[in-house]
Amino acid sequence: MSCYFQGCCEKGITKEHIPPRSFFPDGEKDQLLTVKSCERHNNLKSKNDLYALAQICMNASPSNRAREVFKKSIYPQLHYGNGALRKALIKDAIASPDGSVSYRVDTTRLDEFFSALSCGLIYKTCGSSLPSKYNISHIYHNLKGNYSPERHLIIECIEEFYSGQPMAIFDFGRPDLKNKRIYNVKIFGIADFLSSITIVHRFFGVFKVTSMLSCILDPRQSVVSR
Repeated sequence: MSCYFQGCCEKGITKEHIPPRSFFPDGEKDQLLTVKSCERHNNLKSKNDLYALAQICMNASPSNRAREVFKKSIYPQLHYGNGALRKALIKDAIASPDGSVSYRVDTTRLDEFFSALSCGLIYKTCGSSLPSKYNISHIYHNLKGNYSPERHLIIECIEEFYSGQPMAIFDFGRPDLKNKRIYNVKIFGIADFLSSITIVHRFFGVFKVTSMLSCILDPRQSVVSR
């Protein structure tokens, strides 16, 4: 069986959890979804797991079980390895006059994490990896960004459009998630990779990410109306 990751033809020799085991409390890890991964993509994803989880928990706490997971999985790691995770989280922090602190988010690391998670969900849903004709991008609804008014409007429209359940024709498939209090997902798109795909992730019922898997059409397949 090949690796789950987009464009990878290597053999899947390790087991990749989607989402990672660290996202779930003890006693609930046996319910996790898994896909086959090559060693390179398993290691590549793992380096971002705790960073992504920390950002999700900090922006979702105290809702649902975010604080519980943070204390269990993140807090013990803050001083491990000379405080590497803590330093990454507080890097370039900005103090406000009112005493509050804003923390910059390394969206490159989040993008890598959610691209891998999206590839895993696609593989688990339909049994094949995402074709190379797709570009992947992500919208982080809980994070503040220096977006233009036009960009904000586009994000609001995307959020409203994908707020419900997929219509039958756009129901790409549903992975068999076991613990939706921690993580839930909806996948919009025509089966057999006949359209672009949108994945709506929600952690702890609060932290929302929309992954846009945009299909790049072959110009030779374009239809021109006259």
